[in-house]
Order: sequence, then structure tokens, then C-alpha cells
Amino acid sequence: MPMPGRTRALAVTRAPRPTARAARALALGLALPTLATLAGCGQPTPASPDDSVAPTVSVAVQPTITAETPDDDAADPSAEPTDGGLFDASSSLSGATCEPTGDSWSFTGTLTNSDTEEHTFTVAAFIVKVSDGSDVASKELDVKLAPGASAPVAIRNFHTGPKTGVECLNGVTVKGL
Repeated sequence: MPMPGRTRALAVTRAPRPTARAARALALGLALPTLATLAGCGQPTPASPDDSVAPTVSVAVQPTITAETPDDDAADPSAEPTDGGLFDASSSLSGATCEPTGDSWSFTGTLTNSDTEEHTFTVAAFIVKVSDGSDVASKELDVKLAPGASAPVAIRNFHTGPKTGVECLNGVTVKGL
């Protein structure tokens, strides 16, 4: 829209010279392969199968291991023993020693029945290899104890052998529970 009192600059339009058109066409011709190359960067190219490469191994999906949740009826191991309930014997054995005298291994300890019922305890001593945990020798002893009673226990000379490369483990359980 013309404005009164202002002079208008004339727009000069020139037709492109033939050399300028040729230079632009050449630049465009050189740029297109470069753009095509850049567009393909990072894209995998399909390859023909090569018989010299072994196929990949497929492994079936393994099931997920889920934690087992205890039932409402499960006994609480920290609960005090009661008539007819479960009794934890792990604290019943005290002062346990298991060692060799020369090449002969013996076990000693004190067994206490802290429950209100009579129990038959099984005390066991095991000689195992330190290298792989395999059993070398073992011996069990059954002891019947009245409620609140204590008794010394001993398993004498249950294994003959050197003390190098082995160790003695022991434990106690209650029969019938």
C-alpha cells in the first residue's frame, strides 16, 4: 500500500545468470549424496546370511522364583514352648566341644530340656572336609530328658584321623517333632 509523502524504492529483479544457475545445480548435486549418506548413519544394513557363522543359541525362559509366604497356621519359632506346641532344641546344647586327642576325635557338651514336657534329644557330631563339606564321619546319640533336667553328653572316639583339612560340626534335634 503506498504511503503519501514517501518515495518508494524500486525493486530490481534480475534473471539469474547461467553460470550462477550452473553453480547452484552443481552444489545441489554434490550435497544430495552427502545428505543421503548422513540419513543412513546408524542404521543397520541387512546382511546376507553367512554360513560360516554359527547360529545363536536359544534358551527357554526360566520360571520366576517367588518367596513362600507362611500360612496363618505356621508356628512362630521365637514363641515360648507350650504343651503340645513345637519345641526349638537349638539352644538345648551348651558347652559343646569337638576336638581330636592325637588322631581320635571326641565330642562333649551339656544338654538341657527347658520345656515343660519330656523329650528325647538326638545329639550328633560330624567330621567334614573343609575343602568341599563332604561327610567323613558322623555319630548320633539319643538322650531322654525330663522337663527342666540337664545331663552331660559325650561321643567318645567316633573318628580316627588327622585334624588337618577337616572340621567338627555338631547339632541337636528333638525326636518326634
